[in-house]
Amino acid sequence: MEAFLDYAWLVPVLPLLSAALIARFGKLLPGGGSEIGIAAVGASLVISLGIAWHTFMQGSPEPFERSLEWSPLGGGFIFELGMLVDGLTAMMFVLVGVVSLMVHIYSREYMHGEERFTYFYAMLSLFTFSMLLLVIANNTLQAVIGWELVGLCSYLLIGFYWEEKSNQDAANKAFLTTKFGDVGLIVGVIVLSAGMFELTDTPFNIGQTIDAAVGGQLSETTIVLGMLLIFLGCVSKSGQMPLHVWLPDAMAGPTPVSALIHAATMVTAGIFLLARLFPVVAQSATVMAVIAVVGVITLFFGGLLALVQDDIKKVLAYSTVSQLGYMMAAIGVGGYTAAIFHLFTHGFFKALLFLGSGSLIHAVHSNNMSDMGGMRKAMPWTYVTFVIGSLALAGFPLTAGFFSKDEILIAGEIWAGYGFATGNLVYYVGLAAAFVTTFYMARAVFLIFFGENRSHHAPHESGAQMVAPLVVLAVLSIASGYLFSPFSGDERNFEQWTATPVIEEGVFPFVDAGTALGTGTVASAPVVLAAAGDGSILHGPPKWHPDLLAIVLVLFGAAVALAWRLYGRQFPRPDPTSQMGVFTRVLDNKYGFDEAGYRFVVVPVRDHLSRWATWSSNVVIDGMVAGTGRSVRSLAEATYRVVDQKVIDGSVNGAAFSAAWWSERLKRMQTGDVQRYLGALVAGVIVLVLAIVAASGN
Repeated sequence: MEAFLDYAWLVPVLPLLSAALIARFGKLLPGGGSEIGIAAVGASLVISLGIAWHTFMQGSPEPFERSLEWSPLGGGFIFELGMLVDGLTAMMFVLVGVVSLMVHIYSREYMHGEERFTYFYAMLSLFTFSMLLLVIANNTLQAVIGWELVGLCSYLLIGFYWEEKSNQDAANKAFLTTKFGDVGLIVGVIVLSAGMFELTDTPFNIGQTIDAAVGGQLSETTIVLGMLLIFLGCVSKSGQMPLHVWLPDAMAGPTPVSALIHAATMVTAGIFLLARLFPVVAQSATVMAVIAVVGVITLFFGGLLALVQDDIKKVLAYSTVSQLGYMMAAIGVGGYTAAIFHLFTHGFFKALLFLGSGSLIHAVHSNNMSDMGGMRKAMPWTYVTFVIGSLALAGFPLTAGFFSKDEILIAGEIWAGYGFATGNLVYYVGLAAAFVTTFYMARAVFLIFFGENRSHHAPHESGAQMVAPLVVLAVLSIASGYLFSPFSGDERNFEQWTATPVIEEGVFPFVDAGTALGTGTVASAPVVLAAAGDGSILHGPPKWHPDLLAIVLVLFGAAVALAWRLYGRQFPRPDPTSQMGVFTRVLDNKYGFDEAGYRFVVVPVRDHLSRWATWSSNVVIDGMVAGTGRSVRSLAEATYRVVDQKVIDGSVNGAAFSAAWWSERLKRMQTGDVQRYLGALVAGVIVLVLAIVAASGN
């Protein structure tokens, strides 16, 4: 199994090769190139599973790092093209590989007959490559390249149906919103690496940066400023408020793209990058507090927006915003393992829900839940798998979402025990958000699958190529949770799989171990802090928490009962969530973020900045170009008259005239008279002899 590590570079390279082959030969193949994409991603997943098994069985091994050094700039700076493979890398390889493969298979049926079918598959493979390049990067510059490629691919796929202006607008909105945060990311990478130039020739190396931060070689200012700027990039890419506005509009793309974006690529990039740099984050209480507060705001207020949506894809989009808030909040309260565990499990059940919604849309030709109803009998496979995904998202006991989400709440409780108010925020607001999540997913299930069919089409179950990925993801939406449950054992669990020596040995330098609630409390909690209460980042295997389990069950039951009362018997007209007065208007208005963005960004840019840009282009830049052109023309004319005509042509003509004059004189010496030539030769010999004799006499 260790041999798989040497070939880890093939995991991203195979999808890249697939994209190139599909673009070149896809239209010549019977499957339109889909067979290449499926084979490449499948092979990549096989390698990923080998890597995952090796790292899982090893349990917190030393990271495996290889790189090619390339230094075109010189001056002691070396740019690396390399790979860093550890448990976190292996986890993301498996997540991206599984979801991408399911999307590739699913899309063969869902996208069948599309004019740009081959282009779609080429972009899917390129999208997968971009995310895997980010995941495997051993340095932040290479990570930024993968990060930007992910953004580019999402832009192209969100705007896949570019014939409609609304789709173009959605793609542009996603691209520009994320680019705003990307500026912070790039500057943050530079700031974080600035202090490394005196320490190493590879200042962007992630492992060396982490070691320097943990070892106190980077100043607090560098860490705080660098990580907050990097966090800004993560806010935009991972849909945190207020830069979440692009995420619901991204539903304009094909549904399989929505599944890939929301489950395994794009939005997970920000969470992954913070997890990769978590030992650096853990050096600053300020950075962690900011991350926690933004995450708490997002997990609650993002979820509320799903209450008033009729479009099933937008319900799931806002649920993604909320779940990403959970992950971000977990990082902010020290829950490294809890955050990435929820990232892992969420990827499976969110992909399941999006692909399930695609199956529904494929059947009734509408995104709106008000156009569905009674679908459970006509689409039994979709019904069962969608319910499993909904239960996992709601955190129902013994599903994957239950194990991962509850670890986040426990992380908040432990953090509060260390005297941080953000811990209580995560715990109590997280519980409230869990109630909201359960309610809007129960509402969706009742509106879609119960009552009478309101569709204008006769619903039918999807084909095998769409149903099979749903079944696989449904199984994983339950089974993946047991990697980090009390059933997983003390030695083989998710924490040990994704840990590294620097994580296990790292501490929060600002935590006073004496302020802990007590050794017993900390010891009973899963992940986050050490059993000994010494401020370490991680500790042993998870434990049961009957009190939290009871609270979750009560909240779940109350939310489902309320949803059943409002939606379970028949389709209510009007929808109760549209009758909440000011609260409904606030939610319909999306808290004013979209309107504010339009008024204070779009309008100024379009109506004011664009006019200034036009004037500066037409008057200033064009004037400079025209003036330069006139100056160059005048100089050219002067050069022609003086330098070319008089100097160069004069010199050439003079040389020609001189050659003609001399040739005229010299040709007279060639008379053709042999006697004259012989006489000249004899005379020359005599002169030469006399000269030699005269020289000898001296």
